[in-house]
Amino acid sequence: MQTQQTPWTSDPKHRLLCLVADMGFCCLVFVTSTNIFFNLDFFEGVEEPIPWEYWGPSNTRLFEYPPERPWRIGVSGNRVLHSFFEVGKTAEIKLRMLDFSQLAVERRQGLGRVVKQPSTIVISESGVIQNLTTSLPYVEVTTERTFGYGELQTIWIDRDRIILFKKQFSRVCCPNFFEQVRCIHFVQFQRLEVMEV
Repeated sequence: MQTQQTPWTSDPKHRLLCLVADMGFCCLVFVTSTNIFFNLDFFEGVEEPIPWEYWGPSNTRLFEYPPERPWRIGVSGNRVLHSFFEVGKTAEIKLRMLDFSQLAVERRQGLGRVVKQPSTIVISESGVIQNLTTSLPYVEVTTERTFGYGELQTIWIDRDRIILFKKQFSRVCCPNFFEQVRCIHFVQFQRLEVMEV
């Protein structure tokens, strides 16, 4: 007798909302816990917009990325997966998993680094300087595996897997009929790769 498996779906109250703002000089990625939007007591009787200062900093984590580098990001449930350049190694890209669930932060079980301290990003636009401080805690785990510059086209994540859509180049040699020299062409192809979480 086969057991029927129910598909995994995360609780809407404990998911992440990810917004990317392209500022031209940088890209800002806001990761916000949806839990704040299900707290009805917080919004009860409110007819005016609620200022960012009351709900944003404690329920959000803000990341900054340079616009010229090909970073990638994937979100699923309480997890964010993003690519980043190692400091001092401009051509090597690694993957970093950020788990924003309270359970992961409380019981990290020796995996990764717990980040609870607030972080501040300074934004300067049209002569106006603004400090954005956010403090949503998370557990950070970095892979040892590296990828080449521009190799990762897209990254996805679900409960058990990381799915990478990669671009690779292969060298193909072919004879040149007018000369004795062989010419070399670089052929681009895409490949889907799955990693277990």
